[in-house]
Amino acid sequence: MLVKLLLSFLFIVLGFFLWLSYLNPMDVEFHFFGETFETDLSILLISSFVMGAMVVFIGTLARDAKRAFQGYQKSREEKKGQSLKEESNKGIEDFLRGDLRKAKTHFVEVLKRDPLQTDLYFRLSEISLKEGDDEEALHWLERARLIDMKNADILLREAELYQRMKRFDEAIRTLNRAIVQDETNLNAFRSLREIYLNSRRWEEALKIQKSILKLTKGKQAEEDETLFSLGLEYEHARDLLNRGGKGDLESALKEAREIVRERRTFELGFVLLGDIYLRMGRWASAGKVWEKSFKRFKSIIFILRLEDLYLNREDPNALLNFYQAALRENPDHWLITFFYAKLCLRLELHDEALEAIDEISLRRKDFPALHRLLAEIYLHKKDFSRAAQEFEKTFEMSGTSYLPFSCAACERESKEWTAYCPQCHQWSTYTIKEGEKIIPLPSPSFSEGAHFPL
Repeated sequence: MLVKLLLSFLFIVLGFFLWLSYLNPMDVEFHFFGETFETDLSILLISSFVMGAMVVFIGTLARDAKRAFQGYQKSREEKKGQSLKEESNKGIEDFLRGDLRKAKTHFVEVLKRDPLQTDLYFRLSEISLKEGDDEEALHWLERARLIDMKNADILLREAELYQRMKRFDEAIRTLNRAIVQDETNLNAFRSLREIYLNSRRWEEALKIQKSILKLTKGKQAEEDETLFSLGLEYEHARDLLNRGGKGDLESALKEAREIVRERRTFELGFVLLGDIYLRMGRWASAGKVWEKSFKRFKSIIFILRLEDLYLNREDPNALLNFYQAALRENPDHWLITFFYAKLCLRLELHDEALEAIDEISLRRKDFPALHRLLAEIYLHKKDFSRAAQEFEKTFEMSGTSYLPFSCAACERESKEWTAYCPQCHQWSTYTIKEGEKIIPLPSPSFSEGAHFPL
C-alpha cells in the first residue's frame, strides 16, 4: 500500500512538472564546473527534484542500513555476552564444588573469547594456588596486569605471591610500583612494612611507618599506629644494643631516651633504657630505672630484670631489701609475694618461702604453679612425702605448672616474657593475669543487746 501511494505521488509530481513545461516553453543556460548547457526550465526543475529525492533516499537508506548493522552487532554481542556469562557461571559452580580442573577449563574458554575479564585471572590465580603451583598463579596475575596496568589490587596480589615464594626483593619492587600509582594506598604501605618488619629491617620499616601515620584517620587508629611506631623504634634501638659497639650503644641510648620522652606510659622504653645502661656498665643507673619503673607500672618484667641484675652481681641482700619494700608498699599484689617465694627458694630460705606461699593462699585460689613451687620447697627440705603430694596436686589441676605470661590483646600465652606478640603484632602487651581471688566470708553480725555464751 505504501509503495502504491509513493508511486502515485511520483506520477502526480511528474505530471505536474510536464504540465508546467508545456505552459512555460523556456530555455535557460545551466553552468556546471565551467561548462554551459542549454536546457528547458521545466527539465531543470524536474532533474533537481529527482536529484534531491535520490539524495534523501540514499541518506535514509544509509541510516537504515547503519541501524540494521548496529542492531545486528548488538544482537550478536548480547548473544556472545549471554554465552560467556553461561560459561563463566558454569566455571564458578565447578569452582564452588571444588572441581578445579573443570572450573579452570571454563574460565580459560571465556578468556579466549573475551580476554578483558580481569576477575577471571584472579580466579585462575586462586585455582593455581590451591593446586600448589605458585608460578602459574603469578603468571595469571601478570596477564591481568597487562590488561589493566593501573589496577593496584593486581600489584598487591602479586606482592603477596612473591612473599609466599620468599622472593622479597620482587615483592618490595611490586609494592613500590603500587605506591607510585597511588600514594594513599594504605594496604600497600602496610604490606611493605610487614616485609621490612619480618626481615628486621627496622630503618626501612620506620620510614614506611611515617607514611602510614600521615595517611591514618581516626583517633583510635592514630593511637594504634603511634604505638606501632614506638614498637619499631624499640626494635631498632634493641638492634643497635645487640651490635654492642660504642657508637651503637650511644645511638641506642639516644633512641631509648626519645622513646620514654615521647610516651611515658610505654613500659618497653624503660626496660630498654635499663638494658642499655647495664650493657654500658652503668649497673646502678639500670637498677634505679627498673626500681622506679616497677613502682610506677607494677609490672613483673622489672622484677625479673632486677633479679638478674643483683644476683649476677652476687648481691642478694639488695634484692631482698627491694622485695620487702615492694611488699610493704603493695600488700595486695600477690605476684610480688609469689616471686619473692621463688627467690627465697633460690636462696635456700625455705621457711620464708613457705610463709610467703601461705600468704598467697589466703588471697588467691589454688593454681598449679603454686603447688609446683611448694613441691620444690619440700624437695629442698628433703620432705619427699609432702613434695610428692604437691607434685600430684600439680598434675591433677588443669593448666601449666608455671605462671604464663599472657598477651592482653589476643590472650596468646608464653612461658617467658616477650616484648612483641607474634600473633597480634603488638608490643608491650605481655603480663601475668591476676587470677581468681578468694572472697572472704562475711563475719557474723549480732543485734544490739544479744547475749551469747562465754
